[in-house]
Order: sequence, then structure tokens, then C-alpha cells
Amino acid sequence: MIARREWSYFVVMALAAMTHGCQGEQGETGMDDAADSTASEADTSADSEDTEPADVSDEAALPAAGSLPEALGSAWPGASSLEPNEASVTAKDAPLGVTNNLSITKGDEDWYRVVVPARTVARVGIEMNHAAGDLDLVAYDAQGRLLGSRNGAEYPYTFRGQETNTEYYGFYSEDGGAVYYVRVLGHAGATNKYSLRVDHYSYVDGQTCTGAGFSLADCDGRGSSGSGLIPFPFPDPSDSLGNAYNFASYSNYRFARRELVMLVRHALAETREAFPGTKPLSLIDICQMDGVTPGYDIGDPRHPQSTHDQGGNIDIAYFQTDGANDAEIVCNDGASHADGYCTSAAAKKHIVDLPRQAFFMAKLFASSRTRVIGTDTVLAPLIRGAAQALAALPAGDRRKISQSELSAFSNRLAYGSGWPYHHHHIHLSLQWLNQGNARAGEATALSAPAPFLGPGAQDAEGDPKPQMSNSMQAPGEAVDSLDMAWPPRP
Repeated sequence: MIARREWSYFVVMALAAMTHGCQGEQGETGMDDAADSTASEADTSADSEDTEPADVSDEAALPAAGSLPEALGSAWPGASSLEPNEASVTAKDAPLGVTNNLSITKGDEDWYRVVVPARTVARVGIEMNHAAGDLDLVAYDAQGRLLGSRNGAEYPYTFRGQETNTEYYGFYSEDGGAVYYVRVLGHAGATNKYSLRVDHYSYVDGQTCTGAGFSLADCDGRGSSGSGLIPFPFPDPSDSLGNAYNFASYSNYRFARRELVMLVRHALAETREAFPGTKPLSLIDICQMDGVTPGYDIGDPRHPQSTHDQGGNIDIAYFQTDGANDAEIVCNDGASHADGYCTSAAAKKHIVDLPRQAFFMAKLFASSRTRVIGTDTVLAPLIRGAAQALAALPAGDRRKISQSELSAFSNRLAYGSGWPYHHHHIHLSLQWLNQGNARAGEATALSAPAPFLGPGAQDAEGDPKPQMSNSMQAPGEAVDSLDMAWPPRP
């Protein structure tokens, strides 16, 4: 069986990053013939915490369905029109825009009611000076069921990694009127002042973003400092997609292009229709709110420079035969995160639900905006074989995929020794923009780091160059490396 609770991953990945470094990846020309340049996938720095969180967490004390807490404490002077709001029954509607001068005092917490209009993603968040007090934002559905905390529902509430001055979520309503609640409270009794921000973004599910009536600029997230990105929303159980996914990610790393949100949700909807009983799939790292690769917000990058920029890249768990579908190694061969790949034994021992996985990826490949999907080198031919079987199904079978979708498994499926750590998740990458969102003061287009070279290679000064791994098998693509996510749930 696979160990699903590997908090040692942080330490292992730090060592792996130091050992392997980064490898370059060059893009390919998309349907719009735009030049495509990418950086390698690697974790230049894993989380520095090497101690396990306590088994008993604050999340255990968060209210269960139907048992929301009673009023507590009082608030400092601020936006008095929103008080009292110390419980869900007294929650005030969260105002659109920015509300300043809010605060949490000792024993206090603030509740806000969020009503989402039809075909809208509501971005709801708090901003604070984190150093003055650690405030948390927790999300609930209309019945008071916990949707998630900053760490995702799968993580202990006590874990404090990746802390910043902001916490944001996305909420969606297909038909309009969906009600959610957000709760602001101090961690471990912390107090602080904060601002509440609510923004609305037009959104509708569909096979293509421009086909749904959005402009290309709206679809691909153009805008300075990530202003064109939207938060990947919690699934609305009442909409046509239902509870199709969950998050194995920090809430601040869930910002995406509108086209990416649409593509992933559409592929999941298609998969659930073709394979009834499909369980929720875990979505992992996407992008920061400012359009930058996750981890740069705290000076501890989770991936190498630019590899998750622009909100067009996402790590997604594999569909699994046990239905868990969570962020974990799927080899079932004893491979660890440090190994980076499945062994040959995984060809028979893996727990990937191959037909479901191949179908899901086929629907991702169906978009001309999909540049490449990266996977493990042992699993890739198995997934391709499953795709071939799906394409051979008789007409009328809901699981049948098209020949054009099948062909993508030969020219847009990335794997090989240049793609380690994809024994844990796949990596979906959309076409890059010509101009990338960059770190502060940086306005240059995206470019790949120098590629790894063979043993004994030297630079112009005669110094040794880093060793290059074998290139991936997909034609037209150079190597990618060290794309990873944080550990499975503890």
C-alpha cells in the first residue's frame, strides 16, 4: 500500500531540488502560432518546516454541519454597520468592494454572508499585516458545512506554512443565489485589524472560453500583476458539475485564467458523465493572485521561476482505483518522493484508474489552448494505451474519444527522465502569453533557464556544466523537471 501521510516530503524535496537543480523546457507553436517559451518545472525550495503538526488540530473544533457557534466577544471600532456578526445567524452580507477598519479582538470572530449572482465567481478575501496577528478566513456552505480553510480541507488547521498578508477564496453560482459564509478569526487567540474585499467576475461553464462569449484577453488572464486572473472556485453542489473536485492546495495558490478554470471543469463534467460514480479529484498548485509562481510571495518558491506564472498551469492528482483521487504517489511500488519516478514494477502495481484518467486527459487535450500535459515516464505509455482502447470503442459509447484527442497522446503528452515527480500528479500547461507576469520590477517575457547538459560538458570558462537528463518522449518538447506539490494530507 502507498503511504499517504508523508510530511517528510518537505525535507526530501529540499534535498532533491539541491541534487537535481532545474532543467529547461522549450515550448511549441500553438493554434494561434504564438511563439511559446517556458521554464522548467522544479521545486527550488521546499517547505523548511520538518516537524509534523500535532494530530489534534483546531479544525476539530470548527463547527460541523448545523452546529455553528454562538456569539463571542466584541470588535474594535470600525465598520460598525457590519456588527454584530459574531455568529452565522447574525452574519452580515459581505459588501462588494473593499471594507476597511475591521478588526478581531480577544475572543471575537466575524461572520459574513456571501450571496453569489448567477454565472458569477465571487472573490472574497481578507488583507492584514500578518506580523501583527495571524487571522484566518474559513469558508462554509449555506448549511454550515466546512468547505475549507487556507490549507484546503485535507490539511490540519494548525499547520501554519505559507502565511501571507492575504487569504482569498472563490465562490461560484451557476443559477444565482448560492449562499456561502466566511468566518474571520484569530489563530491561537491572535488579534488584528483587517480589510474585507469582495469582487465579482463573470463566468460560465463551457467547452471553450471564447466560444462562451468572452474575449481572448478575458480568457487568458491578461492584465498587470495578475489582475486578469480569477480564483478557482469551490464547486457549487447545486450546479451541473456538482462536487467534482476539492483542493489539496493553499488558497492563495488557486488563481487561474478563466480559460483554465473552464477547461478543467468541463473535462471533469465530461468525465463524470462518461464514468458515473466518479469521486472528487484533487486540484493542486496553480498560481498566486499576482500572476506569479506559488511561493514567491514568501520568498520560498515552490516551483522554479515562471513555471506556474500567468495562471495557465495547474497540477492535478491522478484518478485512482480506490476512488481517493488525492494528491499522492500512485506507483504502489514503494517509490518515494525522493525517487522522483515510478519504478518498472509500477506498470503492474500502480493505482491509476487508467480509463478514467485517459478520458479526462483526452478532454483536456481537446482544447487547442492545451500546450502539454506532463506525467510519469512509466505511467505515460499505460495512459496512452488506455486512450487507444477508448478510441476503439464503438460509436455511441459515451467513453469513446475522438481520433484528434487520441493523437494528442503522441504529440502533447510529456514524460521521461526530464519530468520527475509526476508520479504524484499530472501537470497541465496552457499556451503561454508573449509577455509574462513577473516578479516586482521585472517586465521581460518568459524564458527557460539554461538546460542541463551531458556529463563532462563545460561552459565558456571551462567550468563544469550541470548534467542533463534524457529528454521526454513527446516530439517537439524539451525537458521539464522537478514539478512537484506539497505532501499528501497527514
